[in-house]
Amino acid sequence: MRTLMGLENLFEGEEMTKLTSFEADIRPLFTDRDIHAMSKAFNLASYEDVKNHSSAIYDRIRGIGGAVMPPPPPRGEGPWPQSRIELFAKWIADGFQP
Repeated sequence: MRTLMGLENLFEGEEMTKLTSFEADIRPLFTDRDIHAMSKAFNLASYEDVKNHSSAIYDRIRGIGGAVMPPPPPRGEGPWPQSRIELFAKWIADGFQP
C-alpha cells in the first residue's frame, strides 16, 4: 500500500497544485477487505463506481448517514485518519481525476 507520509501538508504549499487522481491516490486507500465487503453494492476498485458513489462514500468515511466505514476490527481496519478523508475530499474538489 502506498505510504501516506506528507499528507498532513496536502492543503499547503506546492502540493496544493498537484491534482489528486484515482489511480495514484484514491484506489490505494481501499484495501482488498474493503473492496470485498462493498462488492454487493459497488466496486471500490472501479474509478467509475467510486466516482458515481463518491458522495455516499465521503459521508460514510466521516460517519454520516450510518456507521463509519471502514468498520472497526475485526470486521475492518477501522475509521480512516483525517488525512485520508481530506485526500478523498481533495479528489472530489479536483474534479474526480482518473
